[in-house]
Amino acid sequence: MSIPDPYLPPPSQPWGRWVTTTLRNYLAKREEFNIATYNAIKQLNTATFQPMRAVLWNQTGGTVTVTTAGTYYPIDITGTLDPDATFNMVASTDNVTGVKNDTNQARTVVFVATYDGKCGNNNAMGLKLGLNGLPIDATECRSFAGGGGQVGKTMTQWIERMEPGDEVTMWAANIDTTDDLEIERFKLLAHAVS
Repeated sequence: MSIPDPYLPPPSQPWGRWVTTTLRNYLAKREEFNIATYNAIKQLNTATFQPMRAVLWNQTGGTVTVTTAGTYYPIDITGTLDPDATFNMVASTDNVTGVKNDTNQARTVVFVATYDGKCGNNNAMGLKLGLNGLPIDATECRSFAGGGGQVGKTMTQWIERMEPGDEVTMWAANIDTTDDLEIERFKLLAHAVS
């Protein structure tokens, strides 16, 4: 909004100039305030983390081929992302048993992963999480399948920093022999905490 110069008779011109100058100053201050408010809100929106979570599950299972005892292999069995619980994460692409950060923000995420499986009688089976195709040794957990080929449950938990596009996936091993690992079901839960 612009304020026109006053067209007042000569005795009134100083008063008119004061009024228009004062109004111009008020409008300039208001514009400064609007810009500062806009910038503050923009910075707040940039600093505010977007919600991020995922639930990936599979109830039909599959087989992980084992060629070396004690070696971890990508589970790579397709799961289902729960559409009601999952937000700002998508299924991973290389090892499909995982999730990917689908935002432009780096986030710290809590993971809980579990599978039910067997790999021969009385053999230990392992589970690790991997970041971008590399298993994280500190996430390793082991359990035993039963003596009669019963299914055992292996579970791990972890907190991992995920940059935009990072993937966290599930890896499995037959610790004792080269029997293939038969997975009956798995779940992977992810929730950003900061």
